[in-house]
Parts: sequence; structure tokens; C-alpha cells
Amino acid sequence: MAVPNTPDEIQNEEPAMLAPDEAAEEIADDGDVPMDSDDEGEGTHYDAEAEEVELVNDSQAYFDKHSDSIFSIAAHPTNPTLFLTGGGDDIAYIWTPDIPASLDDANITPRESKTVARLAGHKDSVTAASFTNPDGRYAITGGLDGKLQLFDQELDWKKIAEAQEVEEINWIQPHPTAPIVALGASDGSVWIYTLENGTLEIKQALYSHTSSCSAGVWTSDGTILCTVSEDGSFYAWNAESGSSVVALTSADQRFAIEGGLYSVTVSPSGAVAVVGGATGEMRVVGLPSSSQATAGTQRRGAGRPMASGGGSSGGGQVGQIIASLHTHSESVESLAFHPTQPLLASAGVDGKIVIYDAARGFPVRRTLEGGHAEAVVKIEFVNTEGWILTSCGVDGTVRRWDARAGTEIGCWKGHLGGNQSEGEGGVLGFVQTKDRVVTAGDDHIALVFEITGLATGGAVMAPAVGGAALR
Repeated sequence: MAVPNTPDEIQNEEPAMLAPDEAAEEIADDGDVPMDSDDEGEGTHYDAEAEEVELVNDSQAYFDKHSDSIFSIAAHPTNPTLFLTGGGDDIAYIWTPDIPASLDDANITPRESKTVARLAGHKDSVTAASFTNPDGRYAITGGLDGKLQLFDQELDWKKIAEAQEVEEINWIQPHPTAPIVALGASDGSVWIYTLENGTLEIKQALYSHTSSCSAGVWTSDGTILCTVSEDGSFYAWNAESGSSVVALTSADQRFAIEGGLYSVTVSPSGAVAVVGGATGEMRVVGLPSSSQATAGTQRRGAGRPMASGGGSSGGGQVGQIIASLHTHSESVESLAFHPTQPLLASAGVDGKIVIYDAARGFPVRRTLEGGHAEAVVKIEFVNTEGWILTSCGVDGTVRRWDARAGTEIGCWKGHLGGNQSEGEGGVLGFVQTKDRVVTAGDDHIALVFEITGLATGGAVMAPAVGGAALR
């Protein structure tokens, strides 16, 4: 690269003369070659107005304090107006859309949300954040710096404890009924912490995975923690003793999924777990009951069923592969059971959402296509007696579906669409309350979509506020 001349050099430069053999022949313009101005008014004329893209924002409120992608989002368990987000800017925020950031925003849609607390201290992206159960007294954050931080609501969200046992934290899952949290790390380890008296006490440290622990979930009663790894292994842990009650790895060819496992869910009864892998395959595995899990600590794998029970609901098939499914052509990113109906849903990078009949061996009941244009990142059933499923994706949309009819009943827009080929963009996650769906965007923004006129049986969603400029 040439070094620019200094002002003095420019002033002292003399015009350079061309040698005769360096001179090129000058071709006179005979008027036959059209200039740029000659194309005006013809078909090649650029129309700036035609190139404008209208940005639609159906949200009622937004939170834009993050300066990088929002990787994690949580809703407070007892206060439906509080939300927690963590981002690539190394910061987590607690915020509320119910109090406008200023009086000027009170009558504006979408309105800016108010920051309740700024949770600092991480030195890398906050990849996981959650409130603790049962009362949401604590907020806990985990980052790619390996640090775990605890904040106390009763002290205006002051940091009261921190710990660091790993290099990177992938996920955090709060215990469903107690102030306990589990986390999975990039080295494959799994940790369970108790938060008694505002301290972070290690309850269990589990090391069976040999590669990054990609996901984890508790059974509804909190007696078993199920985890999966990029090494293709699945473990169901007795949270009290720390022993595995089910262990399946890729060494078992019936269980193996090439490329590893990236998603896991557990049925509401705790009878089965479902895992999803990189090639679009899934496995349904029988789990022990709470009494079985707490009575014994023997590790069980496929081929050694417990006595009694059976069927697709698990029962006596502890450690057995109850079903092998392959309905997606690419990685299964999210899995969800309906809270009251015998339905399982899966979502993949291929943009499909598939509904299965969990009461009859998991045959496909519906395939939901034509909605998301790119990868579906998360799905979750609405916690009602109805059939409504919520989804979000790399295309930047949040959608609602009638899982029984297999039809889309609503779509919210507001986020910028992403770039699936590069593995980025769109909506990275959401939480839903009775009245809202709140999103985490790769565009650094969280949006609040109000639910109005949406009945549990699949009635049409009331029109959202559309066409507003994306702020």
C-alpha cells in the first residue's frame, strides 16, 4: 500500500513529465457511445423509492440498551412485568415494559422500556441468565468467561456472590421448585448449585460428558436433571446423589446420532425424555419415576429395563429407546411437550415444525411448513388446555400455530431477518406470559408483543399494531 504524501511533500512536488513512449493515443468521442446521462428515463434507470424496504414493527414496547446480540432471556416467576436479558456486550439487564422510560414514551407505540437494574461483572458474552424459583428472589447469570454471578432482588439486585469453575458456561436451568440451579459447560461438565442464604454452594459436579454440554432440563418435580452433549451422549442424573440413573452414548449404535445432540425435553409426567441431534434425528428414552430415581443409584442403559410398566409413556422401559424419529433434514434446535395434552413438538434448522402423538408411539400428527422462511430457533406450547404453539426463527418473526389444525393463526414482525447460511440473525429466543411474548433479538433489541383476542382453541389473533417504523 502506498504511503500518503505529507502536506509539505505535496507542496514541493513538481509536475511529472511523460516520456514520449509512455503517452497513450487519445480517442475522440464521436457521439456513438452513450454517456451515463443518456440512460435517464430508460429501463435501466435506478428508482431509489422502489428499493425502499418497509420495516414493520408489531410490538407494543421495546428494550434497546444492549449493544450486541441478546443471547438469553428469562421472565420473573412471580412478577410478570420483569424480564432479564443477557447479551454479547457482556452485560445483563433487568427491565420492565410496564413503566415507560420517559413521560414522552407513555403514549407512543412501541414505547421504550425502563431499565430496572444493570448487571455487570462479566468479561465475555452473557450466554445464560435466569431468575430462581420459586419466588424469583435471585437473578443468576453465566458467561463465556466461565463466571457465575448471583444478584439479590431484596438488595436492589446487588451482586452478592460469584463463582468460576469452568472456562465457558453454555446454559443455566433453574430448579422448578427450589433455589437451585444447574449449568452445562463447554468442557462437558455439569454443575448443580444451591443458593441457600445468598451463597453459591456446589451441590454436584458431574463429569461424564466428554465434549461440550449443549443443553439440559429438569423433570417437573426436580428430582432428575437430563443433559446432552455434542459427543452424542445423554445422561439422566439423580440430583440428590449425583449418580446417573440413565446413561446412553454414541457407542450404542441404536442411540447414536452423527454430529452430536443439541436439544432435550422431558414429558410433564417425567416418564420420557426426548433428545434431538445435528442430522435431524431424535430419540425417545424412558426415565425412572421419582421414587425409582431416589430409591436407587444404579446406572441404567438401553437393554436393561426395569420391571413392570411399559408403553410409549415410559413406565418400565427405563433407559430404553422407545422411539427413533427422523422427520427433519437438519439439526433439531428445539423440543417441547404440551403441558396437558399428549403432544410433542420439534423444530429444526430446515424451517419445519413437526407435531407428534405422544400417546401412540410418537407418530407424526402434523407438519407445520410455509411459515418460517429460515431456521426455527425455539418452540413452546402455551400453558393452557388449548393447542397453541409459539415459535421464533432466524427470519425475524414470532408465530403462533393451532397445533391441532396445523394452521398458522398469527405472525408478529419487528426484528431484522437474519442470515441462516452464516448461523446468525433473527430471534434467538423468547419467553411468554399470559398476556405477552417477549423476544431476544440478534439485532440487539428485545420486543414485547401483546396478546389480544387469542383464544385457547385457536381463534384468530386480533390485529397487532403494524407498519410502525422499527426503532
